[in-house]
Amino acid sequence: MKLIIFDFDGTIADSMWAWDDLGENTLKENNIPLFSDYRDVIRTMSVLNFSSYLTKRFPELGDAKDLMDHWHDVMEYKYTHEVKLKKGIVEFLELLKSKGYILYLASATKYEVLMKAVKHFDLEKYFSFIITETIVGISKRDPKIYKLCEEKANVSSKDIRIFEDADHAIKTAKAAGYKVCAIEDKSMVKKVDYIKKTADLYLEDFTDTNKLLKFIEE
Repeated sequence: MKLIIFDFDGTIADSMWAWDDLGENTLKENNIPLFSDYRDVIRTMSVLNFSSYLTKRFPELGDAKDLMDHWHDVMEYKYTHEVKLKKGIVEFLELLKSKGYILYLASATKYEVLMKAVKHFDLEKYFSFIITETIVGISKRDPKIYKLCEEKANVSSKDIRIFEDADHAIKTAKAAGYKVCAIEDKSMVKKVDYIKKTADLYLEDFTDTNKLLKFIEE
C-alpha cells in the first residue's frame, strides 16, 4: 500500500500568487514603498514569520497577529472567488482514489483557512488525513510533518510519494528519504534549476498520467 502526500498551495492549487500579493498589497495600502528584496524575503518565511517581520520593520502596520488574521480573511475570499486548481489534479485524484492509494494533504496554510479551500473545491472526499504546519508547530524545513503522516498511515518511507512545489519542502523531503514529484509553479521560477535537479520528477501539471503513475508505482 502506498501513501501519496500532497502539498496544497502551488501544488494542487495555483494560489501562490495570492499569498505573495498579501504583503505587497498591505504595503501599498499603507503608502509604504515596496523594498527591493521583498520577493526574496517572503520566500524564506512562513506567513506568521513574515507578518512579524513586516510589523517590526514597519510598526505603523500594527500587531502581527491582527495582520495575519486579516491576510487569512483575504485568502479565504481568494480561494473561493479567484484561485484555480492546477490542470488535471481532480482527474488524477480520482484515479488514485480508484486504485486504492492512501491520500494525505500536508500544507503550510492555517488549517481553518485550508479547509475553506478544500471544501470549496470539493476535495475533502479524496483525503483521509489533512495536516498543516500550524498543527505540527514547525515548517516543512523540518521533516516532522512528513514523518507524522508516515506514522499515521503505518507505511514504509519507500512506499511514500510526495508532491510539492517549493524548493525548501522538496529539499526536506528528499533529505528524509522520500521520493518527490515537483509540480511547476511560477513562484519558484528562480529555483527551478535546483528543483529539477533535486526532485525525482518535475512536471508542469497533472495531465501526464503515464509519467505520474510510473513515478508512484515504481
